[in-house]
Amino acid sequence: MTIREELMREIELAPDEVLQVLLSILRLTQVNRATPIDSSQASDSVSQKHYPLRGLPIIVAEDFDAPMTDLWDALGS
Repeated sequence: MTIREELMREIELAPDEVLQVLLSILRLTQVNRATPIDSSQASDSVSQKHYPLRGLPIIVAEDFDAPMTDLWDALGS
């Protein structure tokens, strides 16, 4: 008997409602085990659909960090 099966057996015998909910969750996860998706299985079209900017170069303007004096003047007045 595995540790998981032993734990499930102890929870079945417990009168606590919270443990019964935990048992139902454990049973669901035992039946519906998720299989991880291999990254090689993901197609480029799906990647492009959900992440259209992926792979594009990032270009920062020359004056990106330049102070905006007009904005500061507007805030000061």
